[in-house]
Amino acid sequence: MREFYRLLCVFFLVAGVSLTALAAKKITIHTQPENATISIDGAEVGNGTYTVKFERKVDFYMVKVSAPGYLTKSFKLLKSNPNNSVLYKLSPDEAMQSSRGGEDSGLDMANRWFDIICGNGVSEDEVWKRLISVSLNYFDNIEIRDKEAGWIRTGWKTTTFTEQVVRTQMEVRVSFNGGEENPYRVKITSEIRDKNRPGSQSYTKYDRVLNSFTPLIDELQTSVAKGK
Repeated sequence: MREFYRLLCVFFLVAGVSLTALAAKKITIHTQPENATISIDGAEVGNGTYTVKFERKVDFYMVKVSAPGYLTKSFKLLKSNPNNSVLYKLSPDEAMQSSRGGEDSGLDMANRWFDIICGNGVSEDEVWKRLISVSLNYFDNIEIRDKEAGWIRTGWKTTTFTEQVVRTQMEVRVSFNGGEENPYRVKITSEIRDKNRPGSQSYTKYDRVLNSFTPLIDELQTSVAKGK
């Protein structure tokens, strides 16, 4: 009889282990901030918290977490994770917080041309001097200054954040439109990359301008476009 009970206990122990192994693995995701959107393999599934149920033949899921004002992050959630819950924290989008775009009071300055009309009575030499002066107020160096062609291009000004790098460049060209007042065209180029992906090839177009450059167009209008 004792042997029977021993075998019975072994049977239930083995059965319990087998049932546990067959049971679906579940891991609960928590996010910070708490309102972040959670996507699993490209499909939105919830906000702030979500319990992932692993199918039998699935070893991992790709989890994307996003929230306004934060950097979107992707994570690989492994079935073999020993924890029953995980916390995914997002980093603030410092570049966005330190810049302005088209949605901010209509300030659409990045990667487009603006006309600067020279004021009456301002000589070409004086306009050129003012353009150079304003350029050096915002950029460390000028790569191209071709007075005959009416062309100025600054070097890149790089701003580094915790997880991002933004670079800004200005280009000025005279516009020969046949009118009495030859306007200059100004373009502020803005690009961004992940700090962990070095190299100029990693930059992509950024439709925002850092706050330190937003007064630039106004200064060009008041300094270059004004008359004597």
